[in-house]
Amino acid sequence: MTKSLGISFSSNNIHFTELSRDNGYPKLENAESVKVDFDFEDELGLHKGNQKELTNISSEIAAYVTKRNLQEASVSLSIGTSQAFLITLPIDFSEGRHTVNKNIYWELSNYFPDNYNDFVINTYRLNNPMPAKSSDEFLIIAVKKNTIEFIKRIFKVCGLKLALVDIDHFSAEHAIRKSYENILEGKKALLVGLKKNRVDYGLLDDKKYKFYTYSKFNSEPERKLNLSRKLGSMFLSNPLLAGIDMIYVYGEEIKEDVIDVIRKLDKAPVEITNPFGGIRASELFLKDENIRKNSCRYAASCGAALRNIN
Repeated sequence: MTKSLGISFSSNNIHFTELSRDNGYPKLENAESVKVDFDFEDELGLHKGNQKELTNISSEIAAYVTKRNLQEASVSLSIGTSQAFLITLPIDFSEGRHTVNKNIYWELSNYFPDNYNDFVINTYRLNNPMPAKSSDEFLIIAVKKNTIEFIKRIFKVCGLKLALVDIDHFSAEHAIRKSYENILEGKKALLVGLKKNRVDYGLLDDKKYKFYTYSKFNSEPERKLNLSRKLGSMFLSNPLLAGIDMIYVYGEEIKEDVIDVIRKLDKAPVEITNPFGGIRASELFLKDENIRKNSCRYAASCGAALRNIN
């Protein structure tokens, strides 16, 4: 039976989600987390030559793969938005891919004048048509090549081949779209990712991604104030957020007092994400109360696994 293993790096944790196919539908075989002596919010590329860190991380992944007999599984990784530079730009796509790429790199050079060529770039069209029919907003996702090199070395040591590398916010969004597929039909949903020193926000409108932004803070006492101010500003200034139907929260740093900040805005019902809600579960999962209570932490690893099994 072919299996798909989704892995996510978050704070000091590696999260694993293991899926298989059951009569054509994804089935959860296992979900597990391990804490490591490494902060995945640090710039990963700075550690690419650090053999100690490579061994530390790869040994944990290899141990899980061996324990679960997943040497032949399709493996995908999700890394934090802290490892990427993200910006939304209006782009005229009528001029062809080459010109679009040239304009993107020019824009990137304004932020990174000395090393803009040191990034791997992906784009995501947001389907927010501009006045000109051939223009739209695009989300630009740029990850440093050194970061990708560090990741490749980890998995080379493990003897595993990566099918893809994704960003956690978009892996979580993919899992939410799958788990809440029927609920999201014709609805607007705001995704809020609560992480160490950072919050990511995204809008799904009838299951299409329309908007992304984020906010940062320097200390734990700032978290709730930062969240309240950013959400208040977004709802006030962005017409795309008018009339949202629900708010889904995921991430490593979910706490009841933080959730209360979102609820007090009284914009829509707030739900802590269960990425396994639309997935068939094994007996192991059904009996594991700890996994069920912390399922929101597996949104990114579940989304990464789902990309290889759909």
